[in-house]
Amino acid sequence: MDTTTLAEAYSGITLNRYSLITAELILLIILPLCALTGVLVGRWQRGWRMSRGLDVDVSVGDTTLGAILALLGLILAFTFGNALSTFQGHKETLLREANALGTAFLRTDYLPEPGATELKRALYDYANSRIFPDQPLAGDRAALFAFIGRTLEAQSKLWPLTVEATQRDDVPAPVRTFMAGAMNDVLDAHLIRVQSFNVPVADASQSMTLMIAIIALLLLGGREGLAGHSINWRTFVFPAMLWVVMCTILDTQRGQEGLVQEDDGVMLATIRDMEQALAR
Repeated sequence: MDTTTLAEAYSGITLNRYSLITAELILLIILPLCALTGVLVGRWQRGWRMSRGLDVDVSVGDTTLGAILALLGLILAFTFGNALSTFQGHKETLLREANALGTAFLRTDYLPEPGATELKRALYDYANSRIFPDQPLAGDRAALFAFIGRTLEAQSKLWPLTVEATQRDDVPAPVRTFMAGAMNDVLDAHLIRVQSFNVPVADASQSMTLMIAIIALLLLGGREGLAGHSINWRTFVFPAMLWVVMCTILDTQRGQEGLVQEDDGVMLATIRDMEQALAR
């Protein structure tokens, strides 16, 4: 099985539907528009009732509005907590892989030459294939599969070289186990890291949050319009604050885009240590 076929095995990974900038622009349009629509509808309803001599009771729907706003706050809190957990999980995954690669590289010193140096170079090449590409992977399926294909090609050399270097008669059995365990950790770290790109509930949770935010803005704007308030800067204060919070959540969820980015410095430091060791 070639690396292209192996990469296709990850076709079930669910990615974010929109890029971070696109999602932020959508929110920037929808949220103020909902608030504006609510005010206009509320003012129309006020005028319609007054033209027929009916009372305008601005307190109608206050219970529903309060419940929706409370639900929105709860959903935003949970979503933000989940985003932080996802971000920390990605950092821990990267740290775990860097540690596994560094450990396996150091343990090759217990192997005889020329197998040790060849395995070290293979680990070095594989570590380089694990660096984040300039193109974010979160929303680009083609870029993600290209990344997986490159890293699987480098990874395919590790285990055969490990077996070849450890099956010699002058390699003690404990050293074989020692080295095999380190290489297994390297291979397992790949699966954990690739799985971290999978976001099966991201679109559903974000759509739910957006739906509740739209309903809250419509009700809030409708109440302002029903009270006879004109459209001014206060109409857009809450949508603006809501946009900032929701964009912060999106930014935190996507560690390769935006302002809050995952730091791959630990992997770069591991690669630098490998370079120095190979240069000796």
